[in-house]
Amino acid sequence: MLESTNQKSSFRFGLYELDGGTGELRKDGKPRPRVQGQPLEVLLHLLAHPGDVVTREELRMVLWPADTFVDYDHSLNTAVNKLRDALSDSADNP
Repeated sequence: MLESTNQKSSFRFGLYELDGGTGELRKDGKPRPRVQGQPLEVLLHLLAHPGDVVTREELRMVLWPADTFVDYDHSLNTAVNKLRDALSDSADNP
């Protein structure tokens, strides 16, 4: 169950709690590595759209303005991998 009042507030999802303003993450009340930068923006966007399919293109638009030139596939993969690490998740065993 997801609980929030706005995008930068606190969220509860599964065993996790996230302070969207600071990136402080807790699992079962125990601190986890802080989520910052693009991984935090990805997580906040996913939490704002529970149950929805979020496309790579949608995440690209959230993370980078239209006039930004970046290898966004590589950068998005890096952001998602950092987020997976913080959440103790893996692509092999999601």
